[in-house]
Amino acid sequence: MKKAINIFAAGILCLSMISCSAAGNHPKEDAAEKSAETTAVESVSEETSAWNSSGVPAAENSSEEIDYTTGTPWMNIDLIGNVTADTPADPKDNFALWANKDRILSLEIPERYGTAGDLVDITIKADADRKAMFHGPVPENHDARLAYDYYYLLADWDSRDAVGVVPLKEMVDVVEGIKSLDDMTEYLVNTPGENRLCCLWTQEARQDPEEPGNSILSLKYGYYFLQDRAEYREMTDEGEYQKEVFTTFLQKMLVKLGYSEEEAAQKIDNCFAWETAANSNDPDEEKDDSSEFTNDIDHLYTRDDLMAITPNVPLLETLEKADGYPAMDKYYIQDPVYFENLNELYTEENLPLMRDYLIMEGIWEMADVLDWESYVLVSECFSALNHEEPPKSDRETYPESEAYSDVNMLLGWAVAQLYVENYTNPEDKERISKLVDEIIAAYRGIIDEADFISDETRAGAYAKLDHLSKNVLYPDSWEPYSFEDVDFAAKEDGGTLWEAYRALKKHEHGKEVSKASGPYDKTSWDSFPFGVNCSYEPAVNGIYIYAGFAQGNNYHPGISDEELYAKVGAGIAHEISHAFDAEGSKYDKDGNMNNWWTEEDRAAFLKRNEKLAAYYNAMHPWEGQDFDGDNMKGEACADMAAVKCILRIAAGKENFDYDKFFRAFADRYACLDTPQMAMVRLEDVHPMNYLRVNATLQQYDEFLDFYGITEGDNMYLAPEDRVAIW
Repeated sequence: MKKAINIFAAGILCLSMISCSAAGNHPKEDAAEKSAETTAVESVSEETSAWNSSGVPAAENSSEEIDYTTGTPWMNIDLIGNVTADTPADPKDNFALWANKDRILSLEIPERYGTAGDLVDITIKADADRKAMFHGPVPENHDARLAYDYYYLLADWDSRDAVGVVPLKEMVDVVEGIKSLDDMTEYLVNTPGENRLCCLWTQEARQDPEEPGNSILSLKYGYYFLQDRAEYREMTDEGEYQKEVFTTFLQKMLVKLGYSEEEAAQKIDNCFAWETAANSNDPDEEKDDSSEFTNDIDHLYTRDDLMAITPNVPLLETLEKADGYPAMDKYYIQDPVYFENLNELYTEENLPLMRDYLIMEGIWEMADVLDWESYVLVSECFSALNHEEPPKSDRETYPESEAYSDVNMLLGWAVAQLYVENYTNPEDKERISKLVDEIIAAYRGIIDEADFISDETRAGAYAKLDHLSKNVLYPDSWEPYSFEDVDFAAKEDGGTLWEAYRALKKHEHGKEVSKASGPYDKTSWDSFPFGVNCSYEPAVNGIYIYAGFAQGNNYHPGISDEELYAKVGAGIAHEISHAFDAEGSKYDKDGNMNNWWTEEDRAAFLKRNEKLAAYYNAMHPWEGQDFDGDNMKGEACADMAAVKCILRIAAGKENFDYDKFFRAFADRYACLDTPQMAMVRLEDVHPMNYLRVNATLQQYDEFLDFYGITEGDNMYLAPEDRVAIW
């Protein structure tokens, strides 16, 4: 049940690194962010105070009505109502409007979405395809059968109600039995990781910055309820609201577990007191901001170093004895200040706070796999965090979408394998893989011709391309994602959701341990292939093109080369370009934050970024409203470099149909936004969709020449004014 905050009300469709904000930092939210429901839309909190009674954005500091057709240099054609049948369209004036007018007039925004367009359609398709798999024949494949059985255990409310909260109560009682600091140490050190309610820190495997071929265990702060750790240092109104919402949820759950109202209130106070104390130090306060580059190696601690900052905390003993991690010579400490603080807080005096913190976090983690009443409480909590009315549901109308998302949380890779078997084929993977290679070769040509970098910097850029990890549609091998070691009884065999959940948590923990103890696999996938997305991950210098993205209007086996280059190709090139934008360029070929630029070249590069930002700052989606060019420069840089890549490829193609390509590129961004969505896009790192067409294409002579666009036309941009960085 635990998912990221509302992804539908005003979600942003993006074509690159999509993220979803969760209410807190918990494993189930992390898993939910990788579900198909969250890969194509970014979660937001809708502020109703920003809207007037007609549903359009309220004018800031003005009571005057705003004309939203007054955008410069182009009208915002994405905003619902701006384009009508009578709106004149000329490719030399507003190419996006000319190419997409008929499509815009035909678009309808689906219920619960803030926008319409290809990615909404493909997201809905991927979701429907995934759901259909659970209503066909019982799968024969072991992993797929686990997902199938887990889905039906989720909806077995008679069994879930019969089990009730007893399993969680048993785990809570163990923690209640902790009466001394020695008992707490005993609990941490001798309770297997999958059986603990929670821990005082978290860990995950990552790439060793000193030895990129190896894995290292990364240690960081524990879970916390409030969305931003800074809330514990200076509470905002939103932080107060989140705390109130969680307090209501925890109070009701604690009463279900047998506590009195007074006991519950005290335990909740203790939990938040611990989280406040643990997060009281600002992890950024001691950072040296004199350079835009920070060295990952500075976060490496030897065993002796780690023990020196945590002599009171049974950190290594817990990791090695209870969790099963191998003893390591060094560890990556994401936030050393947190562990120094934890060491001071790990005292007999703070025992009640620590104990109740473990209980509260454990309740939040596990409540949604208990009975119907607990499920409803979790659902109401999320609705409140989204500033929404609670859903009106009962056991008979338990929404299928919830079950599918819950299956994805723990069995996403089993679902992914079934999805790939049903909706992709090896020919698609081969064709798109060849496209990736074409684009990399074209980007190498762009680097060849870049006149603002030296040979030394050019060599670093070549190295990034040469070491780029290419992950297309789905993993080459399913073995790393296997559930072969997992077995649980199906509903018809008397199985329960709790038993299945515990078996999967044990498997999940074992997988994490194995990842930390072997070579680092740069080709491993952290998100499921049924996601409607593409991404570049700077920490591994790798691109990911998910199978869910190569569907519908984006890709089909009979798609023409021009359409393929405009839709999937531009998406791939965009992601590769992120390796060379303002942020991605800080990482080297191995995915470490390491400066491979000369000082002069970096300065020239940043100056180009400033010009790009200024270009967008001079535009307006409607009169009186500015853009934040600095916020958008990374995505805009990737958009422009992507088109340059594809145009280089097109130049070598005989009889390439440029009109079909440019129209298909525009069609890729055709959308219709609600007023709320338009306001949300102002904060997005991506330019608005109509700008991703017009502002990008006007950088290149191939486009201007093909449509005869010259000085004096609105789509024309003089060479000296062009801002494409690469």
